[in-house]
Amino acid sequence: MREETDSIFDSAEFLRRLVKRYQPGHWIGGLRRAFGPVAELVDEGGSNLGDLETHPAHYLVALWRPLEATTPFLPRWPVRVSIVTPDAESAARALLEDVPRRQRLWIAGPEIDWALIARIVILGEPGLQPYQHRELQAFIRAERRASLAAISLHYSGTDDTFEQFASTNPPDSL
Repeated sequence: MREETDSIFDSAEFLRRLVKRYQPGHWIGGLRRAFGPVAELVDEGGSNLGDLETHPAHYLVALWRPLEATTPFLPRWPVRVSIVTPDAESAARALLEDVPRRQRLWIAGPEIDWALIARIVILGEPGLQPYQHRELQAFIRAERRASLAAISLHYSGTDDTFEQFASTNPPDSL
Protein backbone atom coordinates (compact mmCIF):
# COMPACT_ATOMS: atom_id res chain seq x y z
CA MET A 1 0.00 0.00 0.00
CA ARG A 2 2.77 2.43 0.78
CA GLU A 3 3.86 2.47 -2.90
CA GLU A 4 0.48 3.92 -3.91
CA THR A 5 0.70 6.70 -1.32
CA ASP A 6 4.31 7.82 -1.72
CA SER A 7 3.29 11.16 -3.30
CA ILE A 8 1.25 12.00 -0.19
CA PHE A 9 4.24 11.42 2.03
CA ASP A 10 6.16 13.99 -0.03
CA SER A 11 3.81 16.84 0.87
CA ALA A 12 5.27 19.28 3.43
CA GLU A 13 2.09 19.41 5.54
CA PHE A 14 1.89 15.65 5.89
CA LEU A 15 5.61 15.19 6.49
CA ARG A 16 5.61 17.69 9.38
CA ARG A 17 3.04 15.58 11.21
CA LEU A 18 4.31 12.13 10.26
CA VAL A 19 6.80 10.01 12.20
CA LYS A 20 8.72 7.08 10.77
CA ARG A 21 8.74 5.04 13.99
CA TYR A 22 6.07 4.79 16.61
CA GLN A 23 6.74 6.43 19.95
CA PRO A 24 4.36 6.75 22.90
CA GLY A 25 2.15 9.79 22.50
CA HIS A 26 1.84 9.58 18.71
CA TRP A 27 -1.47 8.87 16.99
CA ILE A 28 -1.66 5.73 14.87
CA GLY A 29 -3.30 5.65 11.49
CA GLY A 30 -3.67 3.52 8.43
CA LEU A 31 -5.00 3.93 4.95
CA ARG A 32 -5.46 1.33 2.29
CA ARG A 33 -7.06 1.16 -1.10
CA ALA A 34 -10.14 -1.04 -0.78
CA PHE A 35 -11.29 -1.05 -4.40
CA GLY A 36 -11.80 0.86 -7.58
CA PRO A 37 -12.17 2.53 -9.80
CA VAL A 38 -15.40 0.70 -10.57
CA ALA A 39 -17.70 0.84 -13.60
CA GLU A 40 -21.21 -0.61 -13.59
CA LEU A 41 -24.27 -0.68 -15.82
CA VAL A 42 -27.27 0.96 -14.20
CA ASP A 43 -30.74 0.58 -15.70
CA GLU A 44 -32.58 3.63 -14.39
CA GLY A 45 -34.16 4.93 -17.56
CA GLY A 46 -35.59 1.68 -18.85
CA SER A 47 -33.13 1.53 -21.76
CA ASN A 48 -32.09 -1.90 -22.97
CA LEU A 49 -28.39 -1.33 -22.43
CA GLY A 50 -28.45 0.77 -19.28
CA ASP A 51 -26.17 3.66 -18.41
CA LEU A 52 -22.52 3.21 -17.57
CA GLU A 53 -21.62 4.75 -14.20
CA THR A 54 -18.06 5.05 -13.02
CA HIS A 55 -16.89 5.41 -9.44
CA PRO A 56 -13.44 6.45 -8.22
CA ALA A 57 -11.10 4.41 -6.09
CA HIS A 58 -12.16 4.03 -2.45
CA TYR A 59 -9.75 4.05 0.48
CA LEU A 60 -10.25 2.72 3.98
CA VAL A 61 -9.03 4.99 6.77
CA ALA A 62 -8.52 3.95 10.40
CA LEU A 63 -7.25 6.03 13.31
CA TRP A 64 -6.21 5.11 16.86
CA ARG A 65 -5.47 7.43 19.77
CA PRO A 66 -1.94 7.38 21.16
CA LEU A 67 -1.22 4.22 23.14
CA GLU A 68 -0.60 4.25 26.87
CA ALA A 69 2.83 3.03 27.91
CA THR A 70 1.10 -0.03 29.39
CA THR A 71 -0.52 -0.93 26.04
CA PRO A 72 2.20 -2.35 23.80
CA PHE A 73 -0.09 -3.53 20.99
CA LEU A 74 -2.42 -1.80 18.56
CA PRO A 75 -5.99 -2.21 19.87
CA ARG A 76 -8.43 -4.10 17.68
CA TRP A 77 -10.97 -1.24 17.62
CA PRO A 78 -9.93 2.12 16.15
CA VAL A 79 -11.41 5.40 17.32
CA ARG A 80 -12.35 6.33 13.74
CA VAL A 81 -13.02 4.35 10.57
CA SER A 82 -14.27 5.63 7.24
CA ILE A 83 -14.18 5.17 3.51
CA VAL A 84 -12.82 8.01 1.39
CA THR A 85 -12.73 8.88 -2.31
CA PRO A 86 -11.33 9.76 -4.86
CA ASP A 87 -7.63 9.27 -4.14
CA ALA A 88 -5.00 8.44 -1.54
CA GLU A 89 -4.25 12.11 -0.93
CA SER A 90 -7.87 12.70 0.12
CA ALA A 91 -7.64 9.65 2.38
CA ALA A 92 -4.46 11.00 4.00
CA ARG A 93 -6.16 14.35 4.63
CA ALA A 94 -9.16 12.56 6.15
CA LEU A 95 -6.80 10.60 8.37
CA LEU A 96 -5.35 13.82 9.78
CA GLU A 97 -8.74 15.49 10.39
CA ASP A 98 -9.13 14.06 13.90
CA VAL A 99 -5.48 14.30 14.90
CA PRO A 100 -5.04 17.46 16.98
CA ARG A 101 -2.74 20.08 15.51
CA ARG A 102 0.86 19.79 16.60
CA GLN A 103 0.40 16.08 17.29
CA ARG A 104 2.25 13.49 15.26
CA LEU A 105 0.98 10.48 13.34
CA TRP A 106 2.55 7.09 12.68
CA ILE A 107 1.24 5.09 9.72
CA ALA A 108 0.83 1.44 10.69
CA GLY A 109 1.24 -1.34 8.19
CA PRO A 110 0.47 -5.04 8.50
CA GLU A 111 -0.64 -4.57 12.12
CA ILE A 112 -4.10 -3.53 10.91
CA ASP A 113 -6.91 -6.04 10.39
CA TRP A 114 -8.24 -4.51 7.17
CA ALA A 115 -11.08 -7.03 6.87
CA LEU A 116 -12.37 -5.83 10.25
CA ILE A 117 -12.01 -2.18 9.21
CA ALA A 118 -14.02 -2.86 6.02
CA ARG A 119 -16.69 -4.69 8.06
CA ILE A 120 -16.98 -1.71 10.43
CA VAL A 121 -17.49 0.55 7.42
CA ILE A 122 -20.21 -1.74 6.04
CA LEU A 123 -22.04 -1.82 9.36
CA GLY A 124 -21.41 1.75 10.43
CA GLU A 125 -21.50 4.00 7.38
CA PRO A 126 -25.02 5.09 6.51
CA GLY A 127 -25.83 5.60 2.87
CA LEU A 128 -23.39 3.19 1.28
CA GLN A 129 -24.40 2.39 -2.28
CA PRO A 130 -24.94 -1.22 -3.47
CA TYR A 131 -21.68 -1.16 -5.46
CA GLN A 132 -19.81 -0.08 -2.31
CA HIS A 133 -21.30 -2.98 -0.31
CA ARG A 134 -20.44 -5.41 -3.10
CA GLU A 135 -16.86 -4.18 -3.48
CA LEU A 136 -16.22 -4.06 0.27
CA GLN A 137 -17.52 -7.63 0.62
CA ALA A 138 -15.12 -8.70 -2.15
CA PHE A 139 -12.30 -6.90 -0.33
CA ILE A 140 -13.14 -8.74 2.90
CA ARG A 141 -13.17 -12.11 1.11
CA ALA A 142 -9.79 -11.37 -0.47
CA GLU A 143 -8.33 -10.37 2.91
CA ARG A 144 -9.60 -13.57 4.49
CA ARG A 145 -8.13 -15.68 1.69
CA ALA A 146 -4.80 -13.90 2.16
CA SER A 147 -4.94 -14.58 5.91
CA LEU A 148 -5.64 -18.26 5.33
CA ALA A 149 -2.75 -18.45 2.87
CA ALA A 150 -0.42 -16.82 5.42
CA ILE A 151 -1.58 -19.23 8.12
CA SER A 152 -1.00 -22.18 5.83
CA LEU A 153 2.46 -20.92 4.94
CA HIS A 154 3.70 -19.91 8.38
CA TYR A 155 1.90 -22.36 10.66
CA SER A 156 2.15 -25.59 8.79
CA GLY A 157 1.90 -29.06 10.25
CA THR A 158 1.46 -32.60 9.10
CA ASP A 159 -1.14 -33.96 11.47
CA ASP A 160 -4.79 -34.57 10.53
CA THR A 161 -6.09 -31.73 12.72
CA PHE A 162 -3.90 -29.17 10.97
CA GLU A 163 -4.83 -30.47 7.54
CA GLN A 164 -8.52 -30.13 8.42
CA PHE A 165 -7.92 -26.60 9.73
CA ALA A 166 -5.95 -25.53 6.63
CA SER A 167 -8.74 -26.67 4.29
CA THR A 168 -11.51 -24.74 6.05
CA ASN A 169 -12.96 -21.47 4.82
CA PRO A 170 -13.74 -18.74 7.33
CA PRO A 171 -17.36 -17.52 7.48
CA ASP A 172 -18.20 -14.32 5.61
CA SER A 173 -19.64 -12.64 8.69
CA LEU A 174 -18.01 -11.54 11.92
